[in-house]
Amino acid sequence: MSSINVPVPDVCHIEVDHVSVVFGTGTQQVTALSDVSFHIGSNEFVSLLGPSGCGKSTLLRLVADLLQPTSGSVRIAGDEPEKARLQRQFGIVFQTPALFDWRTVRHNVELPLELLGTSKKECKRMSAELLELVGLTRFADHYPWQLSGGMQQRVSIARALALDPPLLLMDEPFSALDEFTKEKLQLELLDIKRSTGKTFLFVTHSIPEAVFLSDRIIVLSAHPGQVHSIHHVELPSERNRELRETEAFYQMITTIRNCFYEERDPSDTSALL
Repeated sequence: MSSINVPVPDVCHIEVDHVSVVFGTGTQQVTALSDVSFHIGSNEFVSLLGPSGCGKSTLLRLVADLLQPTSGSVRIAGDEPEKARLQRQFGIVFQTPALFDWRTVRHNVELPLELLGTSKKECKRMSAELLELVGLTRFADHYPWQLSGGMQQRVSIARALALDPPLLLMDEPFSALDEFTKEKLQLELLDIKRSTGKTFLFVTHSIPEAVFLSDRIIVLSAHPGQVHSIHHVELPSERNRELRETEAFYQMITTIRNCFYEERDPSDTSALL
């Protein structure tokens, strides 16, 4: 198993230290993650990349306080995930938008604000800003079932940003979308990062997606999930469509793909798509 030594960021937003997760007991015991450690700096875009079943989503759920580690620790801005959650330090976007069909787009975005007792006037002002950010202003009074899958996911992103968290956790948010929509939303997501300065932890099984979006990529090995290697993405900070056609982009994809070939049968490419 190879690894790349990466300096600890000057300002750590997420610290994962020697984390292991074991499900079940006895003969039914399954180790999902084994001794995983990494650090993510403020305003970084970091992708967790690996084959299905390697523990990517489990790791994200640990950061989001939806699971507890069997051993090791997770810190967000120095605090345990539970405290970070209660202080609304992160927003979450899942693979499925999970919007309320009986609420308009505007009211879906406003829901977290309403739960905090924010005034109706302030809710409307903030939802208008967020819908403008994700390019859905003219769909504010539509219902989710009237929108495409990509537009629904934009609503989910806007809702996750409603409480202005410094960290956004995203669990394969574009995996169910067609390639054209996916590429458009990737560009829009980078625009959001530039305009908000937030930190992103992004789960994906797509190598090109991870390379295009990320400042760094954490590659996880399979069964149980461990950090195989961590890679700086040596590409221009300003990403655009043309970047996808450059030699540097393809070289980075090849570098990451070779990590998987080191421990898999070369004839099995099912996890590399």
